[in-house]
Amino acid sequence: MKVYALVGKSGTGKSHHSMWVAQEYGLDYIVDDGLLIGDNHIIAGKSAKREPNKVASVRCAVFQDPAHSAAVRKAIQDKQVESLLLIGTSDRMVNKIAEELQVAPIERIIPIEEVATAEEMQIASEMRNKQGKHVIPVPTFELKRQFSGYFIDPLMVLFKKKGQTIMEEKTVMRPAYSYLGEYKISPKAIADICTYEAKQFSAVHKVLKVKNTVTADGQFMLDIDLSMHFPCRVAEQADEISKKIKAAIEEFTAVTVKWVHIKVKDLQV
Repeated sequence: MKVYALVGKSGTGKSHHSMWVAQEYGLDYIVDDGLLIGDNHIIAGKSAKREPNKVASVRCAVFQDPAHSAAVRKAIQDKQVESLLLIGTSDRMVNKIAEELQVAPIERIIPIEEVATAEEMQIASEMRNKQGKHVIPVPTFELKRQFSGYFIDPLMVLFKKKGQTIMEEKTVMRPAYSYLGEYKISPKAIADICTYEAKQFSAVHKVLKVKNTVTADGQFMLDIDLSMHFPCRVAEQADEISKKIKAAIEEFTAVTVKWVHIKVKDLQV
């Protein structure tokens, strides 16, 4: 197996430059912050960005959890990975990752200074230290479920390879341990959003009840009881209301909504 590593201090732009390095050296898969990434998809693993503190984040990034490392090793075998880029803050860290994942010895370790300018590293440092922002080298839609409740934004990157312009999407986010305080959403706030969005439909007479359940991975499941005016196209209107509420909550709270179930309890003539 062809194994390279990209090494640099925290906040110097390693994840931001990882796709370019992988393209430049013909590496098909990337291991970054606990994730195995290939072809712009998360193949296996769990992100260190979800950990509650920096200590837990580092342990996740170097695959200290046996179940975590075993899952990624299995994915590497199943995918028959032939080339791999490891991302880390030091030679010691990437060698530890290679050891835990049982991949071949690292053929080449590339310092971030070889691929990023001093100005680019300074910008990356300011994003990390002043704004608490981190880059994950996968599209935003890939992270929606894994990062429900985190504010994430897409970042489009253009670079050239052999005269061809390549566009890749990455994601900028703020992990839990970078927040200044704890981020919580009250059930009343969710109910108020649901009520407001439902009342924008003339067919809705009254919102009777909003029940909000949260899954283990932080996604919302909403059951909403409505009273509607008659006559109206009940099934069509309920479907439209469900989609509108789902979109509004995901936009205003950054939480992924698994589903919105609308129950029409009565009709007002």
